[in-house]
Amino acid sequence: MKLIIRLSFNLLLLTLFFPVLTFAQSEKKAAYGILIDNTGTMRTQFGNVQILCNAVAQNTTQRGLVSLFNFETQGTEKNPFAKVTNGTEWSQDKNALEKYIAGLKVVPGQTVLFDAIRSIAKATDAKANSEKLSEKIIILITDGEDRASEVTEKQLLKELKESGVKVYAIGLVTELYSEQSLFGDSSKGKATKFLKKVTKETGGNAIFPKLKKDTKVEDLLTELFSEPSKK
Repeated sequence: MKLIIRLSFNLLLLTLFFPVLTFAQSEKKAAYGILIDNTGTMRTQFGNVQILCNAVAQNTTQRGLVSLFNFETQGTEKNPFAKVTNGTEWSQDKNALEKYIAGLKVVPGQTVLFDAIRSIAKATDAKANSEKLSEKIIILITDGEDRASEVTEKQLLKELKESGVKVYAIGLVTELYSEQSLFGDSSKGKATKFLKKVTKETGGNAIFPKLKKDTKVEDLLTELFSEPSKK
């Protein structure tokens, strides 16, 4: 059974308002590239992915320009890949962002997550530089699984740190395979390690929520944008 986070009207108001209090402490303006993972492994929890992405998008428009990125199927029918889109126009239009998120569908194909992050980082870096924005931030809403990227994790981390792009992640890893294989970590273990590493090494933060019916989205966002753990 799909578990969808239920947002009452009052809760939605809190979701849109509370994290802004944190943002208001800084006058910095940022470019936010937000990745919403709409690949096949997210199918059973995609409703929650959309809710979380919308909450993140609504909040980040308060202090910067936002572009949404998602996956689309490319390649052949026998060997499809889920590759990142070019992204929406950079905007602070909450209604347009909400409409775009609502229209997304789950797509098939092997996920190229590392390549997607690299592409989003380049777009975010370019926009921040052209608009003279002081921060460059990527927010990932994903299970963290990569299957077919060309760029390696090491190369990706190097490029992110050189560009000064911070990465934040909401890791929805609970449905990934958790049993360790003969060849190393489980898919869940690999994804979790990657999301922790890419966020820590770029100065961002990662959270791994176990979503329940009473989950409060504003609490998740407050945790996400809090100071990263020193552990």
